[in-house]
Parts: sequence; C-alpha cells; structure tokens
Amino acid sequence: MRAIKYLIVLLLLFSVQSVISQKSDEAESTGASIKTKSVRMIIRTAPKFTLQISGGYNHGIYELSGNDNGDFNSMQFYNGENYGVRHGLGGIITAKIPLHEKGNIRFNVSGMYNKFNSKIIENKDGGFANFNVFSGVLGLENNFTPSYRFKTLIGAGLVASVISGNAHVVNEKIDRNVDIKPAFRLGITFYSGFEYLLNDNMGFNLGYQFTQANLWLKSAKSSNDEKSVYLNDSRVTPRIPYSGWKQFAWGSFYGGLNIYFGIIKKDYVIKNFIK
Repeated sequence: MRAIKYLIVLLLLFSVQSVISQKSDEAESTGASIKTKSVRMIIRTAPKFTLQISGGYNHGIYELSGNDNGDFNSMQFYNGENYGVRHGLGGIITAKIPLHEKGNIRFNVSGMYNKFNSKIIENKDGGFANFNVFSGVLGLENNFTPSYRFKTLIGAGLVASVISGNAHVVNEKIDRNVDIKPAFRLGITFYSGFEYLLNDNMGFNLGYQFTQANLWLKSAKSSNDEKSVYLNDSRVTPRIPYSGWKQFAWGSFYGGLNIYFGIIKKDYVIKNFIK
C-alpha cells in the first residue's frame, strides 16, 4: 500500500511539471512575458550645514510691555514698574551644525538684534522709550525630520545680551530725556517652528520664539548724571528712581530664508513584478 501512495505522489508531481511546461511554451509561442513596473524614489540626506536668516515682529511680555493698555506711562517708568514698550522688530542670523550623521540634533550659534519702540502707539502723556538689544545665542535644536522637505523643530539656547536705550519722561516731577546705559545680561530663549526645502540649496522658515534676556545679572544703582540711568531691573532698598524688579522678555513671530550645504540626493529604484 505504501508503494502505491508513493507512485500516486510521483504521478501528481509529473502532472504539475507538465502543466507548467505547457504554459511556458504557450507564453513563448504567443509572445507573452512577465512585466515589471519600476518606482523611483529620491532620498535626501540631512544638510551638513545650514545658514538661516530671519526677521520678525516682537511683542513685549511682562514688565517690558506697558501696563496701561500698552501705552508708555511716564510715572510707571519713573517708578520702575515697567519699561513700557509693547512692540518691536528684530532679526537673527543662525548657523546650524548637526552633531551626528542623522542630523536631527543641531548645535546653533546665533546673532540677534531687536529694537523696541513705544512710539508705535500714541502715548497719553507725551513720553516714550526705545530699547536696542544686541544678543549672542548658543543652543541646541531637535529637528524631527532632518532628511524631509518639511522639517519640524524645537530648540533652546543661552542668551548673552547688551541692552541700551533712551526715554523721554514727563510727569509732575520732571520733563527730560534720559539715556539708558548699556547693560550686560544673561537669559534664555525657546522656539518652535518649521523649515521647508525648496531645493537642495534653498528653503524658508517660520516659527515663534520666546526670549527672557535678563534672567541673570539683574542690578540697580543710581547714576551721577540725571540725564542717564542704568537699566535698573532689580529692586533695591531704599528705592531709587527707575528701579524695580523687571523682566526684559518678549515673543517673536519670525520667518526668513534658509541656505543649505552638503545635501546629497540618492535615487532608489524599486521593481514590482506584475502579470
């Protein structure tokens, strides 16, 4: 019985082989063939270096902004309650250097300039204030999609700033222009946004950034010259004019141009077999 089973299995194998051979002969005689469809994929590497140039609109936060609905108030400024400048413009140049081959973690070096001016809104008492902020930033950034056209990212950095300005103060005690002496401060910045790759060399960026420029090194002291004052962002006892615990913080909506270096484009062909 076992021999009969083996014989049946062999006959089935020969039958299948005969059918396959017959189909192959039919394909050859009719000119039929197996077709393939190729799919081309382009994969880019992360850039080896990125230069980003951006500009944006700034809005004062906390004591940088005036408490009187955004207007400059001379008495509040004189008493050290706020700086009274809600609006401003700024620019930033950033060099982005990836720390490994994948390219998602980048070391950033930036130079920033931001200007704040209370004259954008009409002031009720005729006073005003202007501030200039020159900053250098060292930070880290996480680029979630480094090899894609659309690159989402978040980052943070340590900020070193020189803050100066001038103001015109009008109240029942004084009516004078004062210069705000340059002050060195340390702070932090956080941002989130995206980049979009237009080609292998150019792209654009959009995002939002928060900066607290005087988190450390706050101080307050009197000036020997009544027409010049210090930044006076700390509260001291006894109180002196223009002094108070004030945060020099702002938010920025920014956008600009990206220049990419070292992107390598790789072509991959994937073949799909079809009948």
